[in-house]
Amino acid sequence: MRDTPDVIELTAEDCERILEEGRIAHIASTSQDEPYVTPMSFVMIDGDLFFRTGPGRRVDALRASPRACVEVTILREGDAWESAIFWGDARFIDDPAERSTVVAALLHKYHTDTVLGASTPSIVPTDLPIVGITPEEVAGRASGGGLTSKTRPGRL
Repeated sequence: MRDTPDVIELTAEDCERILEEGRIAHIASTSQDEPYVTPMSFVMIDGDLFFRTGPGRRVDALRASPRACVEVTILREGDAWESAIFWGDARFIDDPAERSTVVAALLHKYHTDTVLGASTPSIVPTDLPIVGITPEEVAGRASGGGLTSKTRPGRL
């Protein structure tokens, strides 16, 4: 796809910036032979995406089939948007040092959020699954002129 006044293809550097700045991602996996998409908080560490999750359908899906697609959208002033998407294989993090690094990075990233504002590493549950994904193929787009009938995500 070429750039148009309505949609702009982003560079790899733009996509990396979106992944670093983004606050909420959506992960798509396959669960019970169906697509399954859920939102999540996340952090990028050395180019890899990490998140913590509780037991349930998302964990079961990623354990059964680790292939996943992750999307991050940032809304900009005037209803403009930027979006990065990538594919990769989910892996569960068992190493205590790596788990500690991820939890500390998540707390640092979200320390101003109401939900995590009072959290400290000593009171955060340590037994929750932590998942890492190395981006394999990254792509991104941005609206050229804000939300219009041609640039709304999904062309709504």
